[in-house]
Amino acid sequence: MLATLGSLLACVAVWHYWSEVRTIGVGIGPLVAGAMSVSLASGVLYAALRLRASDHSTSEDWLVAGSGVAGGLFTGAAYGVTLLVRYAEGRPLVEPLFPLLVIGTIGVLAGVVIGEEYVATRRLAEQARESRDAMAFTNSLLRHDVRNALQIIDGHASVLADHDDESVRESAETIGGQTESLERVVTEVESIVAVLTGETSGETTDVGAVLEAAVEALGVEQTGATVEIDVSGELPVESGDALYPVFSNLLGNAVEHADDDGVRVRVTARREGERGVVRVADDGPGIPAAERDRVFERGVSTDGGGYGLYVAETVVERLGGDISVEDSDLGGVAFVVEVPLAEDETTETDDPFEP
Repeated sequence: MLATLGSLLACVAVWHYWSEVRTIGVGIGPLVAGAMSVSLASGVLYAALRLRASDHSTSEDWLVAGSGVAGGLFTGAAYGVTLLVRYAEGRPLVEPLFPLLVIGTIGVLAGVVIGEEYVATRRLAEQARESRDAMAFTNSLLRHDVRNALQIIDGHASVLADHDDESVRESAETIGGQTESLERVVTEVESIVAVLTGETSGETTDVGAVLEAAVEALGVEQTGATVEIDVSGELPVESGDALYPVFSNLLGNAVEHADDDGVRVRVTARREGERGVVRVADDGPGIPAAERDRVFERGVSTDGGGYGLYVAETVVERLGGDISVEDSDLGGVAFVVEVPLAEDETTETDDPFEP
């Protein structure tokens, strides 16, 4: 259909050019007009060839072609209305075919471009839906199969913990600790996937409870870290449980990059207007000023690789907040997380990450 329309427009353009030549002779005017109209018609033919060679489905091909035809009809009709108005006013119509041909052909090309953009956008939306479904499936898998398997492993470890052999008891204790760590990882992944897929619980959670859970996990899994936590009042945040992997990552980074003598971490949480502000500061080596603008980029961290801070920024932004890095009054670096507070003061204060 599009190729036929382009061929028809090219024939009309050639016919119009010869008509002009017979009327006013060969000159720059007919030459430019003919070249313009033929070039535009050739553009429609080229668009038809590209559409035929594309990987579009049949329905997508018809959508793009139909959009081009509709664009040409619309612009042609709009120009035709202006001609009718002029005619009704009794004004002379000076050679209306050339501008009608140019405007109509431009409308066809514009329609093709709009159709292609629509198809591309729809494909991206379909890919996004497929990715979200895959992430939701992963979340479901973690929530059921993996967590159930961890519970079975932990149950057997508990049985072995009462064994007479000390080495068996030590192994059981190690298995139990690793099971707890994996349970925390599963919870973090669930929170991240829920935020990225928009499937958060929507429940209001106190940020203080989330912070305490992250600090408690750090104290169990890390040594040589001194953590001070100061939370001023309740800080209700909608889907605030999704902040757990953010705080866990910030605390883990502070310990990971500490000196051999350990690290001191100060965590504060305050209400500032309608936002809750959490500050995680340490006395570690800090981050050079030249690298602070890059630490949240995908695949970049303070040691040159990783996705932790990129994920943290993604989660915070999905919750409508901001995360930034600045100097710490302890001498190291401080990460500042700001999130909007929920209007409903009824919050969950229990540990939302208790297995």
